[in-house]
Amino acid sequence: MKNLRILPSKFLAAMIAVLPLPGSPLYDGDDQKVIDQALSDLEVYKKAGVDSILLENDHDLPYIQAPLDEKGIALMTTIAREARKRFDGPIGMQMLEAANITSLEIAAEADLDYIRVEAFVFAHVGGSGIINGSAGKILRRRKDLQAEHIKVFADVKKKHGSHSLTMDLDIKDEILQAEFFLVDGVIVTSQFTGINPDKDDLVKAKSATKLPVLIGSGMTAENIKDYLPLADGFIVGSYFRKNGKFLEQLEPERVDQFMQVFVAERESLHST
Repeated sequence: MKNLRILPSKFLAAMIAVLPLPGSPLYDGDDQKVIDQALSDLEVYKKAGVDSILLENDHDLPYIQAPLDEKGIALMTTIAREARKRFDGPIGMQMLEAANITSLEIAAEADLDYIRVEAFVFAHVGGSGIINGSAGKILRRRKDLQAEHIKVFADVKKKHGSHSLTMDLDIKDEILQAEFFLVDGVIVTSQFTGINPDKDDLVKAKSATKLPVLIGSGMTAENIKDYLPLADGFIVGSYFRKNGKFLEQLEPERVDQFMQVFVAERESLHST
């Protein structure tokens, strides 16, 4: 029986941007540095009291679709295992670009709790080209792995993508299809990392489904109060880094600043 770690209401998932992995152009050959950086970020987040962490291979620029480099996958699996030893809360995994099965396999191997998925339903054009819907493959592989405790949170109208292929579909339509295809929750973003989503999209999302609706970009200490009532979970990465830039170094002061506001506003919301 797997240990089921529950994400609390209005949870905060802090993103760890793992340094370049083997096989990526920016990888410098030092595996231990990659591990140490990820675990250092984890300690900052633990001290700040985040609810969850999300591991992502964000520095593997430019991103490619599966298959990913086997040595890179192995190193990310090692990081995930080490994170699991050190963090008792839920841990998520995302392997870019849209390497959703790889994310799932690492999560299962390392006893993680959820994955973030691109193109769960329909198709869009990402930086590496056309990305096809993957719901059927993901859930069949999850079944094969006996890992149905691992939740699948899927982006809809995902950032950094062109959605001209689905221009006739509203975000609500995509959510309904994702729910029909057995997703565990949906993620709403803006068009690019670090930009807050349209509040109307969140209202549509909450009206379309009873499943958890997460915000996947753009949350800051200044705007989190406005967005807390509109979603069930918040994935935050860029704000925690120097100058609020996506791939800059983590700054504990920014993490603490955000968490002070987030915790206070969440407690206030729960008490009303």
